[in-house]
Amino acid sequence: MGISIVGNAQENYIEYHKQVNQAKLQITLENFESALVTYQTVFAQYPKHFYRDVHNACVCAIRCEKYSEAETLAKELVVHGYELEDFEQSAFDAFRNSNKWKSFSSEYTSLRKEYEEGLNVGLRNKYYQLFKEDQMLASSGGGYGTLKNDKDFLELSIRLKTYYELDGIPNYVHNKDTLNLKYWILYRHYFGMKNNADNHPEIKENSNLYKSVDALNWQTILLTELRNGNIEPQFYADAVVYHDPTRPFGKPALKVDFEKEKVSLFMNMKEEERNEINANREAIGLFALNEENSDILRTSWYGNYPFQQINDSLKRVTSSDPMAKLKVIKKYEADAKSLFQKSSLDDFFLGDYKEIKETHFFGL
Repeated sequence: MGISIVGNAQENYIEYHKQVNQAKLQITLENFESALVTYQTVFAQYPKHFYRDVHNACVCAIRCEKYSEAETLAKELVVHGYELEDFEQSAFDAFRNSNKWKSFSSEYTSLRKEYEEGLNVGLRNKYYQLFKEDQMLASSGGGYGTLKNDKDFLELSIRLKTYYELDGIPNYVHNKDTLNLKYWILYRHYFGMKNNADNHPEIKENSNLYKSVDALNWQTILLTELRNGNIEPQFYADAVVYHDPTRPFGKPALKVDFEKEKVSLFMNMKEEERNEINANREAIGLFALNEENSDILRTSWYGNYPFQQINDSLKRVTSSDPMAKLKVIKKYEADAKSLFQKSSLDDFFLGDYKEIKETHFFGL
């Protein structure tokens, strides 16, 4: 089933994320000036920004030697939780050596104070305590599907819903904050319980408890919060698909084409199924998993795939056993992976495509 999200440009942050995706692709091609323009355009259109996007824009400005723009973006990063030590990363070297660093440094203390005064310590402690209880339950070993464990997970989810009705989505989700992952895990465990029950009728029909699980309606709520700019697409997708075997947003695999000498994003399924999944992904602001978006793989060793070495070696393979060819491929892949230490694109947040597990070979 497809996913529909509507709203005008100022309200619907799906368009924000689609534009950010284009900026990321521009970065992978090292078109830093174009990416910077894209970020600046989207930031002007939408009042809420996520710190990773501001970070990327700032590093683009530095790569373009536009230090006034870099300073403006660096100030926003401080309000998103960055400290001086964060600017010691190599990505900011040129900015620190520019004539704008002194003026930025002089304003840092007041900007950091603004950030700290905006922190709600009581709210943070409340969610952290809920997370600790969640982890105690998750580590108890019972898993999903037992009434006792699911009852306890439901109680935690009901408290999370009560907090949500009081607080909405906490603003720290936009910032560089250690609570972000912990907060997301609370939703993941709700959906793990719900999806497990949905896919095992013998569990769901055994208790009225799961009517209360469904009544929390978290998927609809999070979809609305995504549209309103309060969570990111990956937050939503990774939470709602936990323990869902239908994978409505797919799973990235690699297509390695030895005839075209190209590595691309791929899903091993019928074309109509791929189209539906990519429509679902684009509806929430994720990249479509297709050849057009495969430049994102430049961030990993796949961007230096050893086609020539493999093709040359395969010509010398005399065995008809497919495993003989696969052994050659895996050897050169391992060599390429070990030689790939750091990319100039590592300074950016572009997603993790370094460890895709599923690979399909074509043209052998």
